[in-house]
Parts: sequence; C-alpha cells; structure tokens
Amino acid sequence: MNRIFKVFIRTSAFLGKESYEILRQTRLILALVLGPFLILLLFGIGYRNEARPLRTLFVVQDDNPYRKQVESFASSLGSQLLYQGIVSDNGQALAKLKQGQVDLVVVVPEDAYRTIRNSKQATFELYHNEIDPYQAGYVEYFGNAYVDEVNRRVLQSVAAEGQEEASGIEQKVGEARVSTGIMREALDRGEITKAREEKEHLNNRLDAISVLAGGSISLLRRVGATMGEEDGGESAAQEEEITSSLENISQKRNEIGELDSKQGSYDKEIESLREMEDELNNLETQLVDFQSVSPDVLVAPFKSQAESLQGISLTPTGFFAPAVIVLLLQHLAVTFSALSIVRERRAGTMELFRISPLAPIEILIGKYWGYLLYGTVMAAAITVTVIFLLKVPMSGSWLNYVTVILALLFTSLGIGFLISLISGTDTQAVQYTMFFLLASVFFSGFFLDLRNLWEPVQVVSWMLPATYGIRLLQDIMLRGASANPILLLGLLGLGAGFFLITWLLLRRQMRQE
Repeated sequence: MNRIFKVFIRTSAFLGKESYEILRQTRLILALVLGPFLILLLFGIGYRNEARPLRTLFVVQDDNPYRKQVESFASSLGSQLLYQGIVSDNGQALAKLKQGQVDLVVVVPEDAYRTIRNSKQATFELYHNEIDPYQAGYVEYFGNAYVDEVNRRVLQSVAAEGQEEASGIEQKVGEARVSTGIMREALDRGEITKAREEKEHLNNRLDAISVLAGGSISLLRRVGATMGEEDGGESAAQEEEITSSLENISQKRNEIGELDSKQGSYDKEIESLREMEDELNNLETQLVDFQSVSPDVLVAPFKSQAESLQGISLTPTGFFAPAVIVLLLQHLAVTFSALSIVRERRAGTMELFRISPLAPIEILIGKYWGYLLYGTVMAAAITVTVIFLLKVPMSGSWLNYVTVILALLFTSLGIGFLISLISGTDTQAVQYTMFFLLASVFFSGFFLDLRNLWEPVQVVSWMLPATYGIRLLQDIMLRGASANPILLLGLLGLGAGFFLITWLLLRRQMRQE
C-alpha cells in the first residue's frame, strides 16, 4: 500500500511541473489556441455557401436565326449567369476571356435546325480559363444545367403551341355542337333543305376537328411515354378518351346518311345528332382539361426535393466545427507533448530522473496526467465557444462527447511523446508536429471525404487520431447518434499502441543515459 502511495505521489508531481511549464509559455499558448480559432472564425464569416456567378459572353453570328431567342433566354436563365451581351466575333470573345473580363464564353451553334433534322444534337461550345479542376468541373456542370434549361424552354414553347392548337379545336367543337343543334331542330320541323345545308357546315367542322386533334393526341402520347406510361396513367387515359370521342362522333356522322326528302321519319337521325351533341360536349370538356395543364408541367413533369433525416440545415461553419475541434485538440496535445521530453533532455532533467527512484512508466503516466488535464480544460473552452458563440448544434449525448474527447487527447499525447523521444532538438519536434498536422488536414476527412481516397492510401488515414475523432464527433454533434463502438475502440487501441511504444523507447533511453 505504501508503495502504491509513493507511485501516486511521484506521478502526480508532474501535474504541477507540466502545468507551470505550459503556463510559462504564454506566447506559444496564444499562437496554438487563438491562431487556429481566429482562422476558423474568419473562415466561417467569409465563406459563402453558394455557387459563384459566371460572367457569360455569347457568340452568335449576325445571320443566325436564333440570335434574338438567345438574347431573350440568356438574360433570364438565372442568377448564376451574369449576361455580358452577344458578339459575332469568336476571337474577340476569347480575347476577353483570356484577359479576365468574362468567366465563360458560349458559342451558339450555327444552322441548329438542319443539324437537328439530321438526327444530331446541336452543340453549345463553352470556353473557360480555369486551371482548378473543381472550378472546371463547376463550369461543365453549369453549362449542362443551362443547356438543359434551354432544352426545357424549347419544349415548353412546343407544348404551348400544342395547347394553342387545342384551343382552336375547342372553338371548332363549339361550332360543330351549334351546327348539330341547328340541324336537329331543322329535322324536327321537317326543314330538310336547311338541315342539308347545316350538315355540310357540320362535316367541314368535323373534318377540321379530326385534323387538328391529331397534334394534341400526339403531344399527349409523348407526355405519357416520357412519364413511363403505357396502358395506364392519366395521359394515356386522356388520350384514349379523346380518341374514343372522335370515333363515336365519326360513327354518328355516318349514321345520319344523306337525309332523303322522301323519308317518312327522321327520328333515328335526330337521335344520332343528339348523341353526337353529347360526344361533342364531352370532347370539349376533355380539351379544356388538357389546356389547363401548364406547359412547364408537360415538359418537366418531375422535380426533386431533398430532406435531411436530422431535420436541420447546417451551415458550413456548423458542418466543419466538429472537425476543427478535433484538429485543434489533436494539434495542441501533440505539440505540447512533443516538446516535453526534448526539453527535459536538453535541460539535463532526464539525468535527474535516471538517478531518482522514478520508473519510466511513472514518468510517462505523470506526463500523460498533466497534459490530459490541460487538454481537458482547453477542450472545455473550445466547446463552449463553438456551441454557445458559433451556435453549432449539439444533438447527441454529452457523455459520449466527453468520452471521445478524452480518447482523442489520450491518443494524441501518445503521438506527441513519440515525436519527442525521436527528436533531437525543439526544431525537429516542431517540424515533425507540422508534418503530422498537414497529414491530418489532408487524410483525416477534414476537407475531402475518405471515400474519395484510394483504398491503400486510407491506411494512412486510419493511423491518425483525427480520422476517428472527426467521424465520432460529427455523428454525436450533428446526427445525434451514439459513439460508434468500433471507431471508439479503434481510437483507444491506437492510443494504447502509442503508449506502449513510447514507454519502451523511454525505458531504453533512460537505461542508455
């Protein structure tokens, strides 16, 4: 029992020693803590989560029949396209692009109609001056999105024309219905001559309806095919109803016959005219329904709407906050512990440890204890700032959060002490620390999703505490999930491995000195 008490006294003595050593380095603390935090704050204030608008210049030849349409479309395609006008000289437009006066040059295809008639797509050529592959990809996405919008507007105009034709059919149907009523009344009164005259008008109008209805039926069929409809569906049913009404009207017209003046009774013809009048009413109703559909819906029947399972919308600051917390704490723990043993060695303190009753495991545990306490205080300060000042959501359990933070600090301290043991000077230790920070930025998933990394390279990612910490804190803070036990055990296992390696190296160095 007395031996355990002595071990506790010797290890806890490092708490005061390391605390004094840390507090004595005020400038280093400010640089390590305030510097990264101010960078985060500036990034959160300055970052804009929206696509940048592109200053766009169009090249259209003077004799191009689509010049006026391009001017009309381009100025209203959206806020991300800043319309810079139209020129006819391709060289002039590319010169402006090279000089940085515009961001994008769009060359409108010549004789697009002939190209389309030859079963080829007319191509809009897009020129940019980007060397960043992400910006070049954005320009390509931008071009595809706006060409799709141009295609949609062309189809919209076609659909609008089809509905205008339907409006003409509706007028003819109304005239045919009136002719049907006049002819039926004339037959009731026995006025055969007037009935024959009206029949001629009726036949002309029914012929016109039959011709005009073909365009509307064709448009309905295309809409149904676009929406994946075959035998069923609203468009297919509407097409079938219109076709059926036209067939019934044609049948009733054939039943009326030539209206012989010597015929004794016209009851059959009158009944056919009455049924034809009902069919014309039905056809008129169907055409009104067809006209009521917006051309926008006809050419774009589907849309998307994305929703998060968490029911929250994160700002870039909110999304990156857990990763920044992890990187800050890892960097602080690695840096301070990396300088610890190097300075002990240079100051000659390691010689005193060697002749003292202190064992390497006691020195290591004492240092872990001192820096872990300091890291916990810093973690609390950073957490309060992020949660209450930056308003980053905390959806999960605080117990899980604290557990991950302690595991992260434990593992990071092991890496820092390992760096300190293999470094000969302070400068070397700082250099190794910066290398480790750069590796954490690029391979931990801070900027790039790990799924975008080549699988063999991901081995480097899973050797970094930040990789585990970022995944765990994002799940806890942003998704409200519990700490993933596999990731947590992986982080603790990594920390235990570094602790063991550090202890072995420290024991060997103390024996050699």
